[in-house]
Amino acid sequence: PLVPRLRRRAGSSTMSVAPSLLLCRALQQLADGMECISLSGQQSSGATGVDNAVVAAFAKAMEGNDSLTSLQLDRNELGDVAAVSIAAALQKNHSLKSLDLDFNKIGNAGMHSIAAALKVNEGLHQLEMHNNLVGSYGAEQLSSALRVNSSIKTLSLHGNPIGNYGCFAIADALSVNCTLQTLSLHSCCLGSAAAVKIACALEANTGSALRELSLGQNSIGDVGAGRIAQMLKSNTKLQELRLESNIIGDIGALQLAGALETNETLNELLLLGNSISKEGVQRFAKVLQKNASLTRLSISAVVVSSPTMDEELEDLKSNHQVRRAIELAEQGSTRLDLTDVKLGDDGAQKVAETIERSSTLLSLNLEHCDIGDEGAARLAQALETNASILEVSLAGNEIGDRGAQRLVEVLKLNHTIYDMDLGGNPLGDDMQLEVRNHTSSRVTFSNSSRDGNATCTSTAQCHAEETEPLIEEEEDKSVSDAAETVLLTDEDGETDIENNFIDEAMEVPQEAVRVHPWCSVRGRVVEIML
Repeated sequence: PLVPRLRRRAGSSTMSVAPSLLLCRALQQLADGMECISLSGQQSSGATGVDNAVVAAFAKAMEGNDSLTSLQLDRNELGDVAAVSIAAALQKNHSLKSLDLDFNKIGNAGMHSIAAALKVNEGLHQLEMHNNLVGSYGAEQLSSALRVNSSIKTLSLHGNPIGNYGCFAIADALSVNCTLQTLSLHSCCLGSAAAVKIACALEANTGSALRELSLGQNSIGDVGAGRIAQMLKSNTKLQELRLESNIIGDIGALQLAGALETNETLNELLLLGNSISKEGVQRFAKVLQKNASLTRLSISAVVVSSPTMDEELEDLKSNHQVRRAIELAEQGSTRLDLTDVKLGDDGAQKVAETIERSSTLLSLNLEHCDIGDEGAARLAQALETNASILEVSLAGNEIGDRGAQRLVEVLKLNHTIYDMDLGGNPLGDDMQLEVRNHTSSRVTFSNSSRDGNATCTSTAQCHAEETEPLIEEEEDKSVSDAAETVLLTDEDGETDIENNFIDEAMEVPQEAVRVHPWCSVRGRVVEIML
């Protein structure tokens, strides 16, 4: 009985057949207590979408509803009239958590009504308004709502022309708002002044909950990037920052890289489509040797292949491998394999910390990692308390008698490890003889080489050869020769790092352009993913 009555109230004479059928179905879903209803303009059934009359009728039915939590009204070319109807419903409905109004034609008047509703609404958590027509006035109205609203956690104004003045208003709200966690101002016609204002607001608001900030496809330049970098030095909440296509050059990039020396919370930084040269890439490569929090770095850098750049990008790639291996170990992996990664003693320190935290690792492979006595001593300290690792390989490093002695002492306390390979290290004859004379020793000296072949030369040889591998290789690494591209692929098949070196004078054929979910590579551009 509810459906026909509400259809009459909405005035079916003003609606085309397809929208009226959509309304009939949606009202029935609402009456049935459905939590998620879609009136999107892109329906798999081929429906043409809804109009203002349909939205008015549905919004009226929403007012007393307490079951609906998600409503999709995207891609319907809805204007301010529809927004006013939705806003009226939001003043009375507090069960709706997510509202999608993407790709419509809602302008300042519609946003004015929605903002007024948000001042009293206590239920809405997510408001999506991608690609509407909201300008600076609408942003000002929204700002006044955000200053008092304590429920909105996700807000997207992506593609709305709010400009600098509209952003100034949003920034004023950010200076006091303590609930907003995700904000997208992507493609909002912002300049450096807008970025400065946002940075100042986040710096001033120590109670800010903002975790994700998108400012991509604007024009903040080096000035805006520099001010954001200054904010990052003290900010402890922001985890994802998108600054792609913002006319940022080396000056801004160097400041952002510098901020990563002290920032310990940022996980993702996107800088694709900017004007960063090899100097900026080199700075990031150096900083990431110390920064332990960043897990994804995306840069477009205009460079020409050179031995120096090869080394810098190899450092970035190695840094990624270390982070990835440690992350897997901390997630419960049974094997940590960093063969041929130039860890050095500093890298060994990071691995040691992981060993101390892990209770699932069974196998540790650190062959050819440039580890010396200091790194070996730190690893030994970690292995003393670890009760899960069964085999350790430190073959082909720079461990001398002092480091080897410390590792051998570990076996007196740790009875879990059944094999420790120290082959290919510069040990003195006396040290090797001392170990080999102990028939019960679990230390082996394989003839380890860079090609991965090894032969065992101790009494543990038979046991090591007969033991089946503890686990299968966890990371699949594939190499493609197209356009001299090196791809590192994680276990989910996603590309983590892509380095593309192309000579300055070389024409790039279309088939040499590689595209993956995170970026595309064309011309003299290096895309780097960590």
